[in-house]
Amino acid sequence: MSGVGIKLNGMDDAKKQMERIQRGCQGLAQWTGYVYSRMPYAWGMEYGSHRVSGKLARRAGGQQYMNEAVSTVMTGADMDLSQGLTKVTAPGRWVIKRLALWARRLSRLNVPKETGRLRRSIKVEVRPR
Repeated sequence: MSGVGIKLNGMDDAKKQMERIQRGCQGLAQWTGYVYSRMPYAWGMEYGSHRVSGKLARRAGGQQYMNEAVSTVMTGADMDLSQGLTKVTAPGRWVIKRLALWARRLSRLNVPKETGRLRRSIKVEVRPR
């Protein structure tokens, strides 16, 4: 009885690509990005209450400018992830930093105060987990 042989061309390349993508995704899990402000009233502007006492903060409180920015970034993160996985050898820190900078830019655009130090105080930090 003779068997029929099937040969798939390019299967080794596909396996190598999948392994590279898996390594890149594992690299992403090793980094955490932070978008923050150290201004004393930044928390109240974001959540509408003081961090410690829980009392009602300023009238402009509850704007959610940072949370909205982060959710916008996460909905569009697939493009940055795919670029990082194809262009960068070790994409973990690069992708996280790029996403955090994007969130900072959107946060600065949405700050409820048009002038002042709050907008400039929004910082980005990327740290290993």
